[in-house]
Amino acid sequence: MTNKPSERIVVFVTPAQKLAISKTADALGISVSELMRRAVLNFNATSEQIKVAGIVDRLRVPKAPDALDAALKKVAAKAAMREARDAAADASKRAAQAGRAPQANPASATSGDEIEQDAGHDDDTQGAGEDASLTGGTRSGR
Repeated sequence: MTNKPSERIVVFVTPAQKLAISKTADALGISVSELMRRAVLNFNATSEQIKVAGIVDRLRVPKAPDALDAALKKVAAKAAMREARDAAADASKRAAQAGRAPQANPASATSGDEIEQDAGHDDDTQGAGEDASLTGGTRSGR
């Protein structure tokens, strides 16, 4: 009576893993099935070793760009730009209150007509070059 293998176990592997397994079997002069049987029967790893091997396998997998991560980076960049713009506006306000001429803000959206109106009003407490988006669309003192 022979104890010939008759049951099948399907194992999915990556192309690189299949190549490595095939080369190992060829180098040992045995079939892939025999190599797998011997490997499993001689496997004495602890559960911690199995967990670590699983983690290492996941770390080796190339990551596709994460849509959530990309969206969060975009939001963070916009927030940083907004904070920089607000800081520049605050600096302009402080300079105007201190009696110095405010720095020109390249991001301001004032037109030539608005600049002329501002030049005629020295009592403006908001600063001559400030755009309406920073003051909610109104100017104080008018």
